Amino acid sequence: MNVRPIQEDDIEAVIKLFRENYGPDYAMPEFYDPQWVKRGIYSDHIIWLVVEEEGRIVASGACILNFGDYTDFIGEIGRVVVDPETAGKGLGGVILSALVEAADQRVEFAFAEARTVHPKTQKINDHLGLVALGFLPMHYKMKWRESLVLEGQLFGNGRALRREVPPEVIPAVAPLARLSLQNLALDPVVNVSENERAYPLDQAFEIQPLTAAELLRVLKIEQGGLSEAEVFGGMHLDEGIPRLRAHNGNYVVAQEGGRTLGAVGFVHNERNESVRLVELIAQEPAVKGSLVRWAVEHAQTALDARVIEVDVSAYSPRMQQTLYAMGFLPTAYIPGMVLHHAARYDVVKFAKLNAPWDLGPMELTENSRKYYDLVVPAFIKASAAHEDRLRALQTPVLKNLTPFEIYLVNQTGAAVDVPQGGGLAPDALYLVVTGALRSGERVVGPGGVLGAGLVFGERHDTGVVALEPSRVMTLTKAGLDAVCEAYPRLGLKLYRNLAALR
Repeated sequence: MNVRPIQEDDIEAVIKLFRENYGPDYAMPEFYDPQWVKRGIYSDHIIWLVVEEEGRIVASGACILNFGDYTDFIGEIGRVVVDPETAGKGLGGVILSALVEAADQRVEFAFAEARTVHPKTQKINDHLGLVALGFLPMHYKMKWRESLVLEGQLFGNGRALRREVPPEVIPAVAPLARLSLQNLALDPVVNVSENERAYPLDQAFEIQPLTAAELLRVLKIEQGGLSEAEVFGGMHLDEGIPRLRAHNGNYVVAQEGGRTLGAVGFVHNERNESVRLVELIAQEPAVKGSLVRWAVEHAQTALDARVIEVDVSAYSPRMQQTLYAMGFLPTAYIPGMVLHHAARYDVVKFAKLNAPWDLGPMELTENSRKYYDLVVPAFIKASAAHEDRLRALQTPVLKNLTPFEIYLVNQTGAAVDVPQGGGLAPDALYLVVTGALRSGERVVGPGGVLGAGLVFGERHDTGVVALEPSRVMTLTKAGLDAVCEAYPRLGLKLYRNLAALR
């Protein structure tokens, strides 16, 4: 058995291994392209090894060195495939061990994404010293949306360069942060920001594609006062438009009255049906929040993204809270992942799912299960709320609201089950999700509204009765007032819609 760097003569054999393992369904189809594989062989950004046995290639694996910024010293270990006929010989462990050893000389942080359909890779990574750092639900689209366990380790100067200031996180992130810090034998102290306010999300501006002229204006904003990056993605505007486009980077600019306010960048993976935010540049808080909101709504409506991801600084609780308020949930906490201002920053991974909740077949090790237990319950709860929101979309109360505005209304209310013969209190607005209720002579079914005059000081009929088991979305006057005050444009739409129903 011989472990060696890949050669050009190995290309067809390696592609054959991918096809034998995944058929046509591998999440990265470029690995089936001989020209792409050939470029990878001669790339300075990939450590690519194969295992040769009796003159035949029986395993292959790679460490991608340019996953993050070009100065991040990050290595992504994976793309491991083994000849199915040699299963049980431990070749996966052999190739991963060689990759970790090679990466140790060239990276300060290495990570791997372990599949969850079986625990083999998870166990190998544990043995190699890569520790669990997160659980990524429904992350990749293969035969189904497959979940992954994120594992990693700090190498070389990675620990010494980690930022000394304790991370500052919102409560939803704190359990993940403490577990990851403990797994990497780092000080588990984190500051928890209990009452952090999200960035304002309601500023209106004009969105334009990034041009060369706008590039200079946005860079001046960054140079003029932005000292701390809050979103990390391995792309930077100063790399130039051609390089950004070569890496599938899409950037848009926010403008108001001819003034450039900021920019946001994202990568759309059409095959994986995912969008990843990669950079945010703005000085004003309202611009930051509203740019993120625009990108998320664009991903959901224009790109039909099933998964939206953002890597956020663990020292920016306000951006964490902004994403959390928009329906994102934390999936991983990664100490020392990104090199920024000569120090390695901790990163929080957030994800928003817009697909039916279905994890498919899965097996987890004990260490992976700990992250599953921290991450998954919040997604299950969010998925149930998402289903309620989808069923209620046809109600006239929500006419002309954007997906994010509908999300805010859903978060403001509460879903309530009403048994047959049960009634409703007169102090709330009700959107009928399922079932049927009688109000006087009127029968109200799915999408119907009861108590539309509530916001105008009126009380609806107290004799509302459920004709069958029903489910309603309940919105109190106090809740409606709060969301309308925080988001005035949303408030105007709601009041206009409710006035038409009185």
